[in-house]
Formats: sequence, C-alpha cells, structure tokens
Amino acid sequence: MQNLYQVSGAVIKPPQLTHSPAGISHLRFVLEHLSEQIEAGLPRRSYVRIVVVLSGGVATQWAKELNVGTAVHVSGFLNRIEDKNGIGKLVLHAQQLVKI
Repeated sequence: MQNLYQVSGAVIKPPQLTHSPAGISHLRFVLEHLSEQIEAGLPRRSYVRIVVVLSGGVATQWAKELNVGTAVHVSGFLNRIEDKNGIGKLVLHAQQLVKI
C-alpha cells in the first residue's frame, strides 16, 4: 500500500526541537499551503495547514535553518495521532525536506 504525501508551503509557527527518551531528535513545525487547483475542470482554492515532524540526525540541522516564513517542499507519509483530549489529526512525517 502507498502512503506518500507532498506539499509546499511556509513555516507558520516556530519549529520545536525535542528528543525522545531513546535520544532521537524530532523537529516539529506547522506548514501552511495556499494554492489554486483544478477540480472537475474548475478552479478551486486549496488551503492546508498541517503539522510536520522530521526525525533523526537531520532534525538538529534543520532546527537551525527553519524559521517562521521559510518556504519548503516536504514529502513523506501521513500518520494519525491523538492529542491529550483524544482528538485525532493527521501529521506529515517528513522523509525529504527542501528549502524553496
């Protein structure tokens, strides 16, 4: 089965670097995407705001490079998480991150 998602946009909240109990670095930020797409032959405005998580050794490097307003292209997979209130949301786990 496939689970691949790609999106470009801008970082809209300051990235947060954390470390798991196992010592794995995780960089979490919110990405906002605005565009116009064609659906059924008609233009449609597309607006996406999604949490992105980048894990591993590259997370520390990117923590120094990403700021609010930085434009990036992210590709990775979607995963569902639940917040402390039990509300589910999708998170994009980045496998590739490129500044644009």
